[in-house]
Amino acid sequence: MKTRKGLPWLFAAISAAILWIPAKCAAKELMVSSPDGNVHAVLEFNEEQGTLTYKVQSRGQEIITSSSIGMNTDKGDFRSGMKWVDASVKEIDQTYALPQGKVSTYHNHANEQTIRFNKDNHEMLVLFRAYNDGVAFSFVFPGTGNISILEENSNISLTGENFTYWGQNHPNNYGYESALGTITGDRMSNPVLAHLKDRDHFVLMAQAATGGHYIQPHFVRSGSSFRFTFPLDQARLGPVRTVLPFHSPWRMIIISPRTPAGIVESYLAENLNPPTHPALRNLDGKPKDWIKSGRVMWDFIAKDGDKPKMWIDAAAEMGWEYYMADAGFADRWGGEQAVRPITEYAASKGIGVLGWAHTREFNTRQKAAETMRRYAVMGLKGAKIDFFDHDTLSDPPNRVTADYEDTQQSLQMRDWIFDLGIQNQFLLELHGNTIPTGERRTFPNLMTLEGVNGMEKRTPTVTNDLTIPYVRNVMGPVSYTIIRFSKSPGSHAYQMAMSIVYEAGLMIYAEHGKTLLDWPGSEMIRDVPSSWDQTKFIEGLPSEYIIIARRKGQDWFIAGMTSAPRTVNITLDFLLDGKQYNALVFRDNTHTTMHRETRTVNRETLLSINLLQNGGFAVRLKPANPSD
Repeated sequence: MKTRKGLPWLFAAISAAILWIPAKCAAKELMVSSPDGNVHAVLEFNEEQGTLTYKVQSRGQEIITSSSIGMNTDKGDFRSGMKWVDASVKEIDQTYALPQGKVSTYHNHANEQTIRFNKDNHEMLVLFRAYNDGVAFSFVFPGTGNISILEENSNISLTGENFTYWGQNHPNNYGYESALGTITGDRMSNPVLAHLKDRDHFVLMAQAATGGHYIQPHFVRSGSSFRFTFPLDQARLGPVRTVLPFHSPWRMIIISPRTPAGIVESYLAENLNPPTHPALRNLDGKPKDWIKSGRVMWDFIAKDGDKPKMWIDAAAEMGWEYYMADAGFADRWGGEQAVRPITEYAASKGIGVLGWAHTREFNTRQKAAETMRRYAVMGLKGAKIDFFDHDTLSDPPNRVTADYEDTQQSLQMRDWIFDLGIQNQFLLELHGNTIPTGERRTFPNLMTLEGVNGMEKRTPTVTNDLTIPYVRNVMGPVSYTIIRFSKSPGSHAYQMAMSIVYEAGLMIYAEHGKTLLDWPGSEMIRDVPSSWDQTKFIEGLPSEYIIIARRKGQDWFIAGMTSAPRTVNITLDFLLDGKQYNALVFRDNTHTTMHRETRTVNRETLLSINLLQNGGFAVRLKPANPSD
């Protein structure tokens, strides 16, 4: 992290300067503004009551009205009665690289206001950041020793009268596996996407940088006010107990005027997480070479898990990187001693093997270390660890919980899994889990997570599928397990589009390997990468349709999915000027067949594509002369 000197820094300091209000108001105000000056947060401290509130403006419009900030601990109740100590401001301007995600180079640029409070000889700091695409705040308690967090008093009060909300009502099923869509409940799971119709803005409200030192909250809604609330299952486990110094997760608000573009393209969750763990970085600061994203064959839904070499051969023929063996793989193959020859065979084909595991094998650090060592001895490159929503530490174990995956106890297990993943050079995929909140910046070997109503569900819906890019995938990689012709409600072209619309470091395919090899669409999905250099939202609306473009190197991939029939007209003005591209296009013919065409395009071309109901399309653009 660095600060800047000179004129830009002076402007940032002025925009965040303390603005004194007349004494009779008994209040102090501070403003912190985004680097581009379009987003402003005003923090107000009421000296008589000792309370802190904030408001947010975007493009001259108030989008968040007076909202509280506070936390109650066993060191003191910092929701009121606080004394102002001091305030300071700095600019954050960082770049970093990750081996997966919407982009390859991330820019973390914000102005940060820090306010220090005191109560009963204990200090609390509030950090408030303004980014070009949103705002965020967190709490810091300095010192040493233990601290218990009893309750939080932070909320987000949206301005206006007319709203639509998307997400999941709370509690959800099996670790965020309820279907996504429009919601109206008084408890909503994190995150929630809101359309402020009176302000023509989209806002995504969430937590970032979740860890075992705290919890994953949900929202209690009263009208258009959303209060961060402890998990329902946390009550029976007791208060959140942690150590000082304590830095809470960030309360994150992503802001996008007019369209959801700024929501879909945002990587604010990653920016709010700590830098990549030192043990996962090379000397040049980039992640270790063994952390590689990839496309994955998977044997759970399609079966034939007793034929691992068939799956490995299919992955190699597709030019993909991994094969994932699901529950019971070692028993199916003849015991753990039989696994190593199979992983060695896979390695000879350039394929890494990932194995399934249950959290009951990871619910203590010692058991987790033993299990991961066993998996490493087998030659596995990573693990899919399932059922974080099961309380396996209870006696008897409790498989039916409200939101156990969000509790501190479950998140602490996740923390030592992250640590052991570093020690064993393991790629991680988590299932039945809380949603990601940008953790892959710190742990880039965290390749993907479920926390979604995906292809494992018996009745996936188009509404759910078309909400994922606007809500769930904004928070991090999504393990939907794409393409299963007999289960998906979407056309073949719709399912092909998922490989581009959805983003995950491990893009897992649910369909049988032989079926994929024989499918005409294999020509496209062989080439679709699992990490991206650039992402561009073109158009769409949550739960209705989406058109998105992503770039890898010089190649662009464009895809669309829709619920209702529509014709989309796509301008290619994001292509390089003066360059010709060879386009491969797959679009709907019927629900189960696709029309294929090739043509030459440039940045002046208008692509017009017809989509069927529950239809889609996918386009690959390669430079005609890559060396130009």
